[in-house]
Amino acid sequence: MTIDTELLGEVYSTLKQYIPQKDRQEASDNLMSILVDLLGDIELKEFSGIDSYTKRSYDEYAGNSLDDEEDDEE
Repeated sequence: MTIDTELLGEVYSTLKQYIPQKDRQEASDNLMSILVDLLGDIELKEFSGIDSYTKRSYDEYAGNSLDDEEDDEE
């Protein structure tokens, strides 16, 4: 199954309007946790450019995976 990140971004932006601002980061984090299993790294990075919430979610994901790789090397 191929997911179009542009379409995904449009859906996310539309649904975000219905999420209270105080809950948007948590919603983005939860969505990112699902997308890491469905999208490749390039698509995830593209998706992260939608807004500050997705950027932060991606940065947390990418930071965690980089830490895991460093731990594996040791």
